[in-house]
Amino acid sequence: MTVTDWDDEVDVVVLGSGGAGLTAALAAAASGASVAVYEKAATVGGTTAVSGGIVWIPAHRRSPDGELTEADALRYLEAQSLGVMDRELVETFVHTGPKMLDFVEQHSELQFEIAEGFPDYKPELPGGRPTGGRSLNAKPFDLARLGEWKDRIMSFPADFSNVGIDAETRARIHAAVDDKDGDYCVAGTALIAGLLKGLLDLGVTPHTEARALELIADDGVIVGVRINHGGKDIRVRARAGVVLGTGGFEWDEALVEAFLRGPMHGPVSPPNNTGDGLRMAMAHGADLANMGEAWWVPIIQIPGDTFEGKPRSRSVRLERTRPRSIIVNRAGKRFLNEAGEYNSMAGPFHHLDPRHGYLNDPAWIVFDDQHLKRYGFLGVEPDGPVPPWFCQSRDLAELGDKTGIDVEGLARTLDAWNENVADEHDPDFDRGSSAYDGYWGDNDAATTAGKTLGPIDTAPYYAVPVTVGAMGTKGGPRTDRDGRVLHVSGEPIPGLYAAGNAMAGATGKAYGGAGGTIGPAMVFGFRAGYAAAKAKSVS
Repeated sequence: MTVTDWDDEVDVVVLGSGGAGLTAALAAAASGASVAVYEKAATVGGTTAVSGGIVWIPAHRRSPDGELTEADALRYLEAQSLGVMDRELVETFVHTGPKMLDFVEQHSELQFEIAEGFPDYKPELPGGRPTGGRSLNAKPFDLARLGEWKDRIMSFPADFSNVGIDAETRARIHAAVDDKDGDYCVAGTALIAGLLKGLLDLGVTPHTEARALELIADDGVIVGVRINHGGKDIRVRARAGVVLGTGGFEWDEALVEAFLRGPMHGPVSPPNNTGDGLRMAMAHGADLANMGEAWWVPIIQIPGDTFEGKPRSRSVRLERTRPRSIIVNRAGKRFLNEAGEYNSMAGPFHHLDPRHGYLNDPAWIVFDDQHLKRYGFLGVEPDGPVPPWFCQSRDLAELGDKTGIDVEGLARTLDAWNENVADEHDPDFDRGSSAYDGYWGDNDAATTAGKTLGPIDTAPYYAVPVTVGAMGTKGGPRTDRDGRVLHVSGEPIPGLYAAGNAMAGATGKAYGGAGGTIGPAMVFGFRAGYAAAKAKSVS
């Protein structure tokens, strides 16, 4: 291929416009590189835009409690890694986090604040923080500052977001707008809006509805990319490098079936993450890692509920954490701590019996009339009209008939549950023992256990099917500490970088806390963008 074959050329091409992609583009542009951003969807922001917009940075000096040390951060991540995290990448993530925060605030209008009181997901582990400090919110952002781009950020219907970012959840994560004049947004929208404004100010305007199809190589060096844009294929030269920020592969059934370790019945992300970056990297010999893992989450699927023509899955956290609800399998038995952090719930859902298959998939959230009257459930207001898919039942026998749950097993489970919660104790799964367990529970309760434990004893009873889904996948091309994609030989593929869910997750199985996806995504996006821009200066 000769130069005359190119339709456009820049120093750095970034594919994808989520937290990883926009941070990479910002780092490259602020370092003096010319940058082009190509986004597959009609809007920018990807999964990041519809998330809580929280960034988990485990070591920094911004906490009101004083410095959060790198040593504690590493101890905490190692305690939950099960020996599979990449030590060099984790150390890089922990060390670079504060620099990324400072850089982004200096070069964009995105500003951060501590998500006050948000505990780590496993705060009782060595190095964990029950009182929080590692999760940071994007401060509210005035969309009017984006001009014509203010309505071009990915969004979900207002009734209920992919990860439960309804009004109450926003309040819980302190992502709310105080009395401000303007069109202010919060959570993931604010994070993307702030990054986007920084890029626009640097003269970088993203191209939307532009799907990357193929990486173009010259003698083993990635020199550009073929993109379908506006209904025709174009070839864009990348003089210094291409950064993959295209997200994971959770919406590609073939890749999910081939790689994930167990059932994944529904992504909660926008339906654009189909493994484009993964397939392009594989075509050039990229080594892969962490392919069996995802950012797992329990989900509920409402009959007939769709988004952009695809079945819509909704994660659940408030509903499973509040008192007077439990999760049971077909035998009517509990099998996990319902109030625990969502990622770890995949293990119990994936419990495989050689003779009987997955024992805990599917399962049901079972709750009683008092739960519904006090708290509502999945968008149904407290004491509101009951939809038919709640399996409303006058007694346990009817509930068993409607769901197939073993009635005798369920009755035994509820008898033991009601007896134990009277003493605010769960001897089976320790629900209510962790600071995290109470975070999404009943804030009017006086104790952590009281926020999540309560009897289930008032008819009618309800059951809603629940299974395991994912916010995104964790596997992809292996990278070095600067986001350079590694070939199966172990050497970097010249000119190719990856960040976010398009790379092999640095923390392995671990999920440190709220923002544990976006934090590493932005850190390695920052490093990849900077490294690509630096490559320009030596090319």
